[in-house]
Amino acid sequence: MQFTNTALLLSALTIPISAAPISSALAHLLPRQQTCYSGVYMIVGRGSTQAPGEGSPGAVADAVAAQLPDSASVAVDYPASLLDPPYPESVVDGINDMESKIKAYVDACGSDSKIALIGYSQGGNLATDTLAGGVDKPDPISTSYSKYITAVTVFGDPSFTVGQSFDVGTATKSGVFAREPGGASLALLNTYADIIQSYCNANDEFCASGDSGDVHGSEVEDFTSAATAFIVAKNS
Repeated sequence: MQFTNTALLLSALTIPISAAPISSALAHLLPRQQTCYSGVYMIVGRGSTQAPGEGSPGAVADAVAAQLPDSASVAVDYPASLLDPPYPESVVDGINDMESKIKAYVDACGSDSKIALIGYSQGGNLATDTLAGGVDKPDPISTSYSKYITAVTVFGDPSFTVGQSFDVGTATKSGVFAREPGGASLALLNTYADIIQSYCNANDEFCASGDSGDVHGSEVEDFTSAATAFIVAKNS
């Protein structure tokens, strides 16, 4: 009787099973393949409290992709929160994810890699911190990876520091989390000056220490065309 039951069990196991469920299950176990692009690969950080995804700066990525064939974009996966978790922790989460995405792309695509970083508000803060670090932030990304970054466009970055060669807009005051003049972080950020554009208009409550949320909220829309042209030029 024991033999019969075993035989029946083995027989059942040999019944053909659709390959689709197996393939689907295996897909979750295998590492996702990184696609390489001949245009530019854009990593986009949304602003604080914007819904998951690319948020408002995704409009820049879309405009670039429309002009540069075989380009693509991906959203930074992070909370984009102010209080839960607190802003500094959210920024660190974003830095870690952005750096991870940069490294994964370069490791897969090698010397042909061309990467653009795009960020609004907190997303801009984490983009520039990825390059230059900051107070209680992870170490700046290694130049062995950052050398493949071709353009960085940030809008309403709270770490905006007035008087830099890559500043664009009407702001005459630094942001609420401005980098220390003469400090190591600002000095390192300036080594990337030729590939950065930091957009900030006067009275923006975060990048220019002003009192206007409306100015901050319109930063991406105001500079979408300029940022698109900059990224396209750096990758053409």
